[in-house]
Amino acid sequence: MPRNYKRRLGSLRYVDYAPEILEAALKKMVEDGWSLRQASAAHNIPFGTLRNKYMGIRTLKSEGQTVFSNAEELAFVKTVTICSDWGFPLTLTDLRYIAKSYLDSQGRNIGKFRANMPGTDWARSFLQRLKKDIRQKVASNIKRARANVSREDIVHYFENLSETLKDIPACNIFNYDETNVQDDPGKQKMLFRRGTKYPERICNFTKTATTIMMCGSASGVLLPPYVIYKAEKMWKQWIELGPKGEPCCNNRCCSVGSRYNRTQHRWMDAQTFTDWFESSFLPHAKSLPGRKVLIGDLSSHFTESVLRQCRENDVAFVCLPKCSTNLTPLASH
Repeated sequence: MPRNYKRRLGSLRYVDYAPEILEAALKKMVEDGWSLRQASAAHNIPFGTLRNKYMGIRTLKSEGQTVFSNAEELAFVKTVTICSDWGFPLTLTDLRYIAKSYLDSQGRNIGKFRANMPGTDWARSFLQRLKKDIRQKVASNIKRARANVSREDIVHYFENLSETLKDIPACNIFNYDETNVQDDPGKQKMLFRRGTKYPERICNFTKTATTIMMCGSASGVLLPPYVIYKAEKMWKQWIELGPKGEPCCNNRCCSVGSRYNRTQHRWMDAQTFTDWFESSFLPHAKSLPGRKVLIGDLSSHFTESVLRQCRENDVAFVCLPKCSTNLTPLASH
């Protein structure tokens, strides 16, 4: 539960009157012709508050002001419910990351949040305010012996997939996945002069990995690769002469070729996934009429921006069952 803060002695009271007193003051003004000052003095209600109520001007909540507007919080609720409906419910930590990602994308810096990351108190207060829409429930845990994906999970997945893909052309069905490529060739047995104490081979590598995001349609169209380097800055030499993919879309939406990004950890995260969706997938998807389906296993990277653009452009996600990529090879056919 959120913390209940006690009012400090001497701090301002924003509401020291009952709703009935406010209604009585407004009634005196409307029916008996009292002035604002008369009603304010007689009922001990601040002049500005009474004036705002009388004029119908929106006033702030007395229990504290929220960082996000009502529309923004409802958008977060939409994100949570969509992920839950897709079979990938979010945790409070996921909710906090979604809020942080939204603030960063808007260029807003909230002083009360450390590095723009809302705290656990904010997340619990959010649930308390919107308890009519979302609830936090305990998920069932399974033992290690039952952690493998069951036949029922796979059957249910393909039944849902068949229903989702009904009447959708192959060119509108996409499958995406990420992989990483290491530049460390590893150790091999080599030939050296007998008696060599320190057998070494000179190689130019850094023992780092580069993530590559690939996406293709069921009709055989391969979208340009999305490459993520592990670095603080993006060097110009890294983005020159990148592959376009074969057979790649020859239209203007994919003519630029490979897209590039960098992170400190070189993994795909919420921001890079959003950038891939907006810069690589969405331009091609917009050129296709009708409903589009995107199949993959990166549900933890969904953001409010991605889900909003899915609704606007008629794009639906189908999430693979967890740890099942080796069992669902037909998802892209």
